[in-house]
Amino acid sequence: MAFLHIEDAARAALVELGLCCPKSFEPDRFHVVDAEDGKRGNGAGRIKVFADGKGGYCQNWKTGERRSFFLDNDSKPKPLTKRERARIERERRKRQAEAAAKQDQAAKRALSIWQDAKPAPEDHPYLSRKQIKPHGARLGRWRRVIQDKGGNRATLTIENALLLPLFDPSGTIRSLQAIFPAKHPILERDKDFLPAGGLAGLFWWVGQRSNQPGETVLIAEGFATAATLHEQTGHRVYMAFTAGNLLAVGRVVRERLPSANIVFAADNDTKTAGNPGLTKATEAAAAVGGSVAVPPIHGDFNDYQLFLNGGGHDE
Repeated sequence: MAFLHIEDAARAALVELGLCCPKSFEPDRFHVVDAEDGKRGNGAGRIKVFADGKGGYCQNWKTGERRSFFLDNDSKPKPLTKRERARIERERRKRQAEAAAKQDQAAKRALSIWQDAKPAPEDHPYLSRKQIKPHGARLGRWRRVIQDKGGNRATLTIENALLLPLFDPSGTIRSLQAIFPAKHPILERDKDFLPAGGLAGLFWWVGQRSNQPGETVLIAEGFATAATLHEQTGHRVYMAFTAGNLLAVGRVVRERLPSANIVFAADNDTKTAGNPGLTKATEAAAAVGGSVAVPPIHGDFNDYQLFLNGGGHDE
């Protein structure tokens, strides 16, 4: 599609990635934006308009998806010149190098935090609320730098955070997820990812493999769901952490376990437009030759287990 105004091109790219628009599109700087399917202030996206005002780039860090967008003043698409293609390629390589460097630094920080943490106790408030066991989760102190509207920065320190590692396919810890004892009043959520740690294709798991031909393995979004499914079925359960990461994790599992029966345990997001949990799980299953299981109520399989146990629905 051709655009006469760079703001229109930027908005279209953001919509494709499920990201909100910033208040302005100041050229030559990254703007932090929220994912539409997350809590306010989640900061899951980035967008930058190039200094010349003729193009830009945005990325959804939750899903790993990226888009470039460009301005066409003639309203008809024209082929890029060699010089323009070279400039775009330089920008792309620069962005990739910057992102890779930040993720490498985050991976070192993740490993340090993980090694300093201790085994999580079974009576941690989150585990008690979800009626699950720790399954190797650890307990530590979580720090997050925040910035107010005036640009002032401060460090939040959250004690007794559950820590979950995010591994890449080589078995290296690349990031962490923290789960707080309760919803944090400033962050307005009870979970957080390590800044710049990346997510696409990263995962964790609960349970051991059977190493039998045609074994069944499950792939779910969150820790509580994975723990519940493992405790109920005995199967190994991989965590993708978000619906948008299910496909990437499914491909990793299929490559490593070509004969496995892969079941995507979808979140049933009936109260969200398009039911992203079920939609993304169905797309992932079709791509890797798997199947889909979904709870018969709104929510995930942990919500369903709590419902069966008479404990209500834990949002």
